[in-house]
Formats: sequence, C-alpha cells, structure tokens
Amino acid sequence: MKKFVTLVLAAALLAPLGAGLATGTAYAQTARQAANTNPRVTVIIIRDYIGPDDFQQVPRTYRFPSAQTYAKGQEEIRNTPNIRAALQRRGIPARNVNGVQTAFNGGKIVYVK
Repeated sequence: MKKFVTLVLAAALLAPLGAGLATGTAYAQTARQAANTNPRVTVIIIRDYIGPDDFQQVPRTYRFPSAQTYAKGQEEIRNTPNIRAALQRRGIPARNVNGVQTAFNGGKIVYVK
C-alpha cells in the first residue's frame, strides 16, 4: 500500500508540470497514463501487480470487485468521455474494467483485469 500511495503522490506532484510518471520504480512501467485529458486517466492492469511483492499494491476492492463496485465503475465509464477515450486508445473493452477510483489530484485511476 505504501508503494501505491507513493505512486499516486508522485503522479499528483508531476501532473502540473506536464510530466508523466517519471519515477524510477517498476510502477512507471505498469501504470499507463493518458496524455492531454482532463481529468487525467491512469490505467492500471491488475495482472501486472499479482507477484508476491506486489499483491497489496492494488486495493482488494478492485482485485475482487463486488457487483456494486463493478457497476459504479461501468457508470463512471459511461459518464466520463475521457475514460472512454483512454480505454479506446489502448484497445481495452469497458467490460474488463473492475472499477474506477478518483485520485488525490482529481484524476481517475481505472483498474483493468
């Protein structure tokens, strides 16, 4: 959880500078951020965080989503064109989204299975 919070804080600090995730950690490799969107959209592929050291990096709510979490995520996709555009650019079907979380900087974090 500590590394995940570090990732979110780094993204929040670098976002106003127009920089992407420029940290030297493995999270820069697996977190993909859409450019030129408002709010910023970060897509996290859950399977990239399944290793023994990374298991706690994705909140349990999004690793094993309830029907309510899944429905809220789908509703967020329908209501936010930036999220739909980011998913389309990456070729990710909306049905693969486990949930959407609002980051500290107002951006959206999309958890994809």
